[in-house]
Amino acid sequence: MRLFRLRHRKQSGPEGMRAHKVVRLHGDLDAGNADATGRRLVRLVDAGPEVLEVDLADVKHLSPDGCAALFMALSAARTHGTRLVITHAGERARSVMHQIGLSRALSAEDADGS
Repeated sequence: MRLFRLRHRKQSGPEGMRAHKVVRLHGDLDAGNADATGRRLVRLVDAGPEVLEVDLADVKHLSPDGCAALFMALSAARTHGTRLVITHAGERARSVMHQIGLSRALSAEDADGS
């Protein structure tokens, strides 16, 4: 099963498809694949979208180690002025993100107006 699936969300305007990218993750996000997933997310951020949406609807298990991929993406997003949005996280995934501080980091990004 592939963990990573990129979708483009078209928006009107001169930037078209570049404005909002959606990535749907599948399966488990844990220590075994966090680094590779994080590097792929960083490459997407490096392409310069205004928004990178990471959809976790099909993530069966998110471990604290797996959240490292999302922290890597958040760090790159802040550097590039990209807004990182995590969507459709299940209750367990939200709990893990809250416990390790990812929810707070994402909230701080929104509060800063990034």
